[in-house]
Amino acid sequence: MRVRAPSPGETGGDQGVRVAGDEGQTTVLVVGLTVVCLLLATVILAVTTVNLEARKLLSAADGAAMAAADSFTIAIEEDGDARRTPVLADADAAEAVAGYLVTAGSHERFDGLVVETVSVGDGGQTVDVVLTATAHPPIVNWIVPDGIRILATSSSRTALRR
Repeated sequence: MRVRAPSPGETGGDQGVRVAGDEGQTTVLVVGLTVVCLLLATVILAVTTVNLEARKLLSAADGAAMAAADSFTIAIEEDGDARRTPVLADADAAEAVAGYLVTAGSHERFDGLVVETVSVGDGGQTVDVVLTATAHPPIVNWIVPDGIRILATSSSRTALRR
């Protein structure tokens, strides 16, 4: 007995046979995968936006700390060699930070910008600045309507060299 192979136009075996109830299952899979991909893209977009706002706030804090470090006064120590050392004062540093933020237009760039602390330490040589603001991620504003609070801390040190 000879078995003939199907010709190219014929279907052999169970090819092309449909089982009842299989229709539409690919559509459910595609819709589910699309929803998961859109949710993932939304989360990535929100996290990236908050990260960029935090980096911008850190840049503003760096500039404010440098401006505060430049607000030093010279203290002359009379211990034989009349050394001159830069000294930072809390009030002068806070005023320099506020002035820098106004000049740079930071209050317009950041929502809810607050200068948390301006502190001088290390014997009047180092100034620390802490700024906070609110970031509003796109699309998910209905989840976090008040935004996400971000914080940036920066330090700057002053020194005179001859």
